Amino acid sequence: MKKILIPTDFSDNAWFATKYVLNLFSSEECEFFFLHSTKIGVSMASNISKKLTNVMRENAITDLKHLQERAEKVDSNSKHTFKISESGHDLEQAIEITIENHQIDLVVMGTKGASGLKEVLLGSNTINVINKINDCPVLAVPIMVDILMPEDIGFPSDFNRLYKSELLNPIKGMAKISNSIVRIMHINTEGELSAEQQKNLDALTMYLYRSNVKTSYHLMSNYADKTREIVDFIFDFDIDILAMIRYKHSFLEKLLHEPVIKKLGHHLEIPFLIIPE
Repeated sequence: MKKILIPTDFSDNAWFATKYVLNLFSSEECEFFFLHSTKIGVSMASNISKKLTNVMRENAITDLKHLQERAEKVDSNSKHTFKISESGHDLEQAIEITIENHQIDLVVMGTKGASGLKEVLLGSNTINVINKINDCPVLAVPIMVDILMPEDIGFPSDFNRLYKSELLNPIKGMAKISNSIVRIMHINTEGELSAEQQKNLDALTMYLYRSNVKTSYHLMSNYADKTREIVDFIFDFDIDILAMIRYKHSFLEKLLHEPVIKKLGHHLEIPFLIIPE
């Protein structure tokens, strides 16, 4: 059974992400955990009594129960079950504890529509989670994205290291449940791949092939504007989910440090899967 954690602030963004992931895993046995953190900032905490804090936590539990009822009402899938959890820890710590206690397979978070990836790259709760959670992949879902099964998963890579199977499992799993093709994308900065890069590419495609996952390889010209390059890749191949692996000096980390990538969020309206090493 797959275990999926959905942190929620009871916003439309969080609810839309819930609907998206319910559809994505409609064929899978899943246990969904709704998590809400009632932790407040230190400056505010000093002005709030313990009694008021308890009221806030009681209200959060009530809202979580309503959310669970809402999810059970819209999702009659017998393969799905729902649980709720309220935490007095800050969001990142609450997520870490839940991942460890319940062996969570995926964290799903809602973002703000067309600026969804911008929110991931520029800050917000989502980027904090991405930076601090090292034991579980995170799927950021922009509000109002089409709730359809993905057909094309984009996977940019620099091929500078050999990926372990556990890092590729989230991509493989999503591709298999939706019968998607994984489109492997590489920005051509070297002229041609080194022997090491070619070996890593071959190992990647062979692993996915043996897993019965369809793949294609796309060598992109080296633009000065990396934002435009990824946007062109996404639109040229109708990418439904963009997946990246986060590790030190990885392609994703390089992009996160390029100021030009900030513009990407204005063009991108697809879910973004981040897999920590």
